[in-house]
Amino acid sequence: MTLPVSMDDKELFPKVDILNLAFSPKSEINEEVFKQMFSSLDRLWWSRLVISVRGYVINYVQQNDEVLFSCDDAFIKIHQKLAERSSKFESAYEYLTAIFHIIREKNTLIQLISNPKTISTTKTPPNLDRSFGIVHGDLSPKAIQLTIAQLPAYTMFVKVVVNLQQRWENEKLKKKSIRFETDPEWEPDERVVLFQTFASDNRTWVLLDFDRYILQQWKPNGTSVIFGDRFVEKKKRSGLKLCTSCGMLEQKVSRIVLEVVNGSQ
Repeated sequence: MTLPVSMDDKELFPKVDILNLAFSPKSEINEEVFKQMFSSLDRLWWSRLVISVRGYVINYVQQNDEVLFSCDDAFIKIHQKLAERSSKFESAYEYLTAIFHIIREKNTLIQLISNPKTISTTKTPPNLDRSFGIVHGDLSPKAIQLTIAQLPAYTMFVKVVVNLQQRWENEKLKKKSIRFETDPEWEPDERVVLFQTFASDNRTWVLLDFDRYILQQWKPNGTSVIFGDRFVEKKKRSGLKLCTSCGMLEQKVSRIVLEVVNGSQ
């Protein structure tokens, strides 16, 4: 069974002015349904799911460098758990469940970071201790601050997965369907990668650590994984080329992509 998804899906990716991070406490990652999805949907589907959610989130947080780079790091980790060749169900489910519990305890984290000296003496929920250990290790002020900055990434990804689990169940009843893994169904919009204008005629991609990571993971087909074969072929027919170094697509003929941002610098 397949599960088609598009960035035009307003239920998953609503076009709103402010990123909606409201999270229902009744939500859950269903282990059996996730196992079915993980075993049935291939690596390309999961990779494109992470790319889509990351692209959606990153456009809302790009004005805050700390949150931007922190969310990128979170999405790299999510992709490593769900969409690398070595990814396993057990570790993927453990990681998703951990970030789910962290989201539910975000108020506790905010309270802890407001008075760092009390962290070691404050009794925290067992689920938070275990989950934080899986994601970041010990509860330290630095790790808590990082986790709070990554909450947009964690929250949106879990919200989308919970929604897709329900669709998966509905698909078994033939109520609804979706697909990420094959073209031409994959038609993301240009939000999957940031843009920046350096001059009036020079609009180019802004490649962050996550973009480089995806290009490297799928080399030499990273651009097609991000944008789809049909999009890339159309651009190439218009005279645009792929960068021989990073594999990214030109935004103007004879003006190759410029990598401009690195969160690790």
